[in-house]
Amino acid sequence: MTPEELLKRYEPQQSTTVEYERQLWQARFTPCGKFLVGVGYDATIQRWAIKDDTYELLPAFTGHNGWLQCLALVGTDNHCVTADSWGRLSCWDYSVEKSSDPVWTVPDALGGWIRSIAVSRDGKLVAIGGNDSSVRILSTVDGNLVRQITELPHEVFSLVFHSNGESLVAGDFYGTIREFETESGNQVREFEAEGFYQLNHIQDCGGVRTLAFNEDGSQLIAGGMKEPSGGFAKGSPVLQLFNWESGERTHELIPGDSQDGFIYDAWFHPDGFIVGTASAFPGKGKLFFWKPGDEKPFYVGNKLTNGRSISLHPDGHRLAFTMADSRNANGRPLKDGEYAGGTAKIHVLTVPAEAVEPVPLKS
Repeated sequence: MTPEELLKRYEPQQSTTVEYERQLWQARFTPCGKFLVGVGYDATIQRWAIKDDTYELLPAFTGHNGWLQCLALVGTDNHCVTADSWGRLSCWDYSVEKSSDPVWTVPDALGGWIRSIAVSRDGKLVAIGGNDSSVRILSTVDGNLVRQITELPHEVFSLVFHSNGESLVAGDFYGTIREFETESGNQVREFEAEGFYQLNHIQDCGGVRTLAFNEDGSQLIAGGMKEPSGGFAKGSPVLQLFNWESGERTHELIPGDSQDGFIYDAWFHPDGFIVGTASAFPGKGKLFFWKPGDEKPFYVGNKLTNGRSISLHPDGHRLAFTMADSRNANGRPLKDGEYAGGTAKIHVLTVPAEAVEPVPLKS
């Protein structure tokens, strides 16, 4: 299909906006399609029950210590796994009506900030990585440690299991992508996401911020920032596409300018194109849809800025676009004697029903 045909078929329209009083880092539709789960800077897990086009806020889950930037859904068990900047990993049953304790929790799952979570396709394993330059693989049943990969050269910012379950892939702060055997933890190979790291004067900045495979595992995408500089992390969002068998980079997309920041979330749509979003300065960063091989995205949501995550509902018809709404900044006047912190908005977007084949809902 041409870019014009793709745009006509998939251009999203705004439907509902869900607001929250603190910044959220991620929000995901659950596999059953009945809930929207979000995590952010206030150390809580927020849940919304979905009925038709309404989103009812449920009691929050508490128990984490620091920022929550990691959220992963586990199969069809109504479980999600969350991780914080203090190294705590917890599993929750998101379907309960009231606030509850976690199914299990590991207070020191990692030595410090957990930057990434990945769950295997069969739902049995969860991998975590972060600032202690290691990767740990745990059981999703009870949180017990299964395997660990230590003494990596740099912090781990992103993780993804291959669809066959045999490989775990990690992206680090310096832009290196490494493949490990899931069973043994042995490294198989490594290749570079070129331009994802830069030392700028005395500050370094970068990182492979997101990784994702297509359905059959033949292609891998890595998202980050091109030639990032320190201070305010100024740079252009970049998405690189790799042939998984060869490790060769086949395409690169820069869907924004030098102030649009990091690509924090990107994944393959069931119909083959890539959905991604970037965030940086207030009012910057964009939502985009890109057909690999095309020079430009066929859709760019210029009004959908500061995107932290984008999630597809199982019906294939709705998208949850999570944005940071933090217009105030250091040095700005206080409001009523208080500094106004950042908030979040989740824009629920829809595409025409005829454009998608609904995914069967999971019980």
